[in-house]
Amino acid sequence: MKKIFKRIFGSQSTTPLMEVEEIDIDSMEFNVTKYTPNTDTTIVYLPAIDFHSERFGRRPQRLLKALAEVGYNVIYLNSSDEFYQVDALENPYPELPSFVVARVGQNVRNLFRGDRVVYWVNDSRLSSSVETAYPDLVVFDSLTDPDHYEKDKHGMEAIADVVFITPERIYEHGKYCSHVHLITAEEFEIQERAEQVARIIDDLPNRSAPLM
Repeated sequence: MKKIFKRIFGSQSTTPLMEVEEIDIDSMEFNVTKYTPNTDTTIVYLPAIDFHSERFGRRPQRLLKALAEVGYNVIYLNSSDEFYQVDALENPYPELPSFVVARVGQNVRNLFRGDRVVYWVNDSRLSSSVETAYPDLVVFDSLTDPDHYEKDKHGMEAIADVVFITPERIYEHGKYCSHVHLITAEEFEIQERAEQVARIIDDLPNRSAPLM
């Protein structure tokens, strides 16, 4: 029996373990970098998808959380279409105090931080409201629900400074619109996509101030 176990698992070595010298690894040598936004910016998610909803594979929730991890101040204005948020403000990620979920209807201007305010839009029916609100930048994250969120899709695309689309929509736009970018939100690549979005936002100038 003892010989059988030795054949399967091998015999235990009685030789002392060798000491291995600790090696310092330079992360820059392997091109391990993390993008940091150039400007202290607040992203305000306008009410569309309930934060607790599973619709669209939680694309907006995952992407905005990743943007908070990159360094943005994110205020998620919650919709009440599916669930009712009891507390005025929620902090779903204790390790991310820069990510706040606010019940729809709350005045969140006191939560704005930094020199730039970006409106993040899923619901294209808000196009007229966004146009008259004068944020510094408008992002339209175009989903694929023409019966509900995209009734005024083309109007919202015209107003937005940048449009993010899913793979299903890339064939419709082709390469004709320079401000349209393909942004997936798969869980395994979410940090990479958030850094891609951050670079795009940083490269865009603020919208012109309204004439008084």
